[in-house]
Amino acid sequence: MYHRRGWMRGRGTRCGVAVFIVAVLLVIPGAAPSGGPAALAVGTVRLTPCADSGWCGSVPVPLDRTRPDSPTINVGFTWFPARSGNPQGTIVAIEGGPGYPTTGDSSRTQYQAMLGPLQESRNLLLYDLRGTGRSQALNCPELTAYPGQASGPVFAQVVGACGEKLNDTWKYSDGTPVRAADLFGTANAARDLDTVLHRLDLAEVDLYGDSYGSWFAQAFASRYPAALRSVVLDATYEVVGLDPWYTSTITTARSAFDLACQRSPACTRPHTWSVIEELADRLRTAPATGTAPGLNGRAVTVTVTVTTLVDIINNAASDPGIYQALGAAAQAAVSGDDQPLLRLAAQSITPGESLPEDYSRGLYFAVACTDYPQLFSTASGPEQRQGQLARSIGQEPSGAFAPFRVPEWLAVDAYTNAYDACLDWPVPTHPADPPITAPPVVSPAVPVLILGGDLDLLTPPQGGRHVAAQIGPSARFIEIAGVTHVTAMPDTRWPALNACGAFLYRRFIDDPKALAQLDISCSRTTPPIPTLSSYPFTLNEASPALPAPGDQSSPTTLRAAHIAASAVADAITRSHYLTGQTDTGLRGGTWTYTTGTPTTTFTLNSVGWVSDATVNGAATWNQDTGTVSATLTVNPAGGPLTTIHATWNTLDTRTPATIHGNAGGKTLNATLPVP
Repeated sequence: MYHRRGWMRGRGTRCGVAVFIVAVLLVIPGAAPSGGPAALAVGTVRLTPCADSGWCGSVPVPLDRTRPDSPTINVGFTWFPARSGNPQGTIVAIEGGPGYPTTGDSSRTQYQAMLGPLQESRNLLLYDLRGTGRSQALNCPELTAYPGQASGPVFAQVVGACGEKLNDTWKYSDGTPVRAADLFGTANAARDLDTVLHRLDLAEVDLYGDSYGSWFAQAFASRYPAALRSVVLDATYEVVGLDPWYTSTITTARSAFDLACQRSPACTRPHTWSVIEELADRLRTAPATGTAPGLNGRAVTVTVTVTTLVDIINNAASDPGIYQALGAAAQAAVSGDDQPLLRLAAQSITPGESLPEDYSRGLYFAVACTDYPQLFSTASGPEQRQGQLARSIGQEPSGAFAPFRVPEWLAVDAYTNAYDACLDWPVPTHPADPPITAPPVVSPAVPVLILGGDLDLLTPPQGGRHVAAQIGPSARFIEIAGVTHVTAMPDTRWPALNACGAFLYRRFIDDPKALAQLDISCSRTTPPIPTLSSYPFTLNEASPALPAPGDQSSPTTLRAAHIAASAVADAITRSHYLTGQTDTGLRGGTWTYTTGTPTTTFTLNSVGWVSDATVNGAATWNQDTGTVSATLTVNPAGGPLTTIHATWNTLDTRTPATIHGNAGGKTLNATLPVP
């Protein structure tokens, strides 16, 4: 599953092989803590200071554990001792992807924020699975730089070439090559962690895994239960009995988009999914093409096909911004206005290269093509697999992914689901090494908290429920309303959404054996995503703000107030996606922002939220409190200049925004749903 990170983790990660490069473990230099030692011994491992204020270390492990003459690879990690100096235990965190390093800057920051006060009393071990980050990140350059849609026969050939390079990179002591394409799976990664824990002399750790990290955590817990005090599976899916079609994604999407709108006071569209179905029919025969603001502040040319729509829907799993915008953009597009859809596609579909140590695309396929169930037999040669895949497709009901046809859905980016990407991956040469060999999935002696968001399309709640049932009474699944993929790690774009997940995580770690009594009331009260009702093309199409009792403002003035607040809210949302600090308004004009601590300031210059009015002014947003305060003027074509002062709170989307101002000498007092 794709994770467009900083925020995405899943069965894969969006991320296209001439020469395979092994990135050796990096021990990042850094000054020792003031007055502290230049090295630290934990167990039998010597650690050195990292640039991130932690301690870096590595342990050599056999690449091929089936042969005594195997070469070794280094698996790396970062260690953060309990701040109190009196640790009550150790938390081990495992990142998803597969392919993301747990020690990466973004992940590290999120894990530490998730722990919060637990950092005082508990050590934190951020461990990079083999082939990621500091654990000799796999690098297939052509895969990294692949420019097209990450699916189809050409892409499968590039993926296969990466696997062949893996088979020709290392040598046994006798000089013969290690056929390593099937040696980076989850079982070997679990053995590596067990080795590291023994070297660090750690016992009864609290293991946290998110997305693919939860897949890994299940595999580790099934093999090494004695090493664990507790397990948290955040945004999990089944290791045992996983559906290779992943049909739960589309079945969840059909209700999730409607649910997001129904919860939002700003959304009045009763049947969001039906509009998306209309859009799919339209794009099948008439793709949308045009220019839209790119994430670097410059216009880009965008084409939206039915395949693009499939990718956008799948990306909603980890991006609340798609839930916020897609229904309204679909409605605009089927009505003849493509601009919101083009901009959303440019925002959501953002292919680009990444350093292998930041995200290893080679490792993603080394896991996906080894461990994940496929629609063909990986034991067969590539020449047989294509026929097997075709037969599987022919047997799948034609409406399984409606409104999309089966081939349309299977063209999804392979970093979401690798339906055809492993067709050319090398045939395994080592004995089968499944992540879990036999029940139980987790020992009944180990408490297991399973968290899932009900808007998560990558690892939908039904997967979490299945895993809980497989584990038995020692596990508890908690579904959190209004949350997308990964519930406990904070998301800076939508900070209110993950507060409950972090709260539940901390309370569980305090006393895992009290899991059955854990207070889960917050799971039903997450502030809704402020889902848009529409993208008005003209001022007259905008919904008016609700006038306060006695207010005599005209409908035009009330509509002007709404578009002014909407322009600011749009800038706040967009600021989290941009690569710079300047953007173009949806329908013209420009805006900029400057970030402070904790307040961000936005300046709007003739921004067009609609085509026949412009918005100017400034707004501040306090990211800690969520408070937005904006002073704006709206200049409608042929209408009176409207001046407004608006306030609302992004952490409390149920409380309406308040509007005060004047137009044509008349006082304006109104409210509107948080835009």
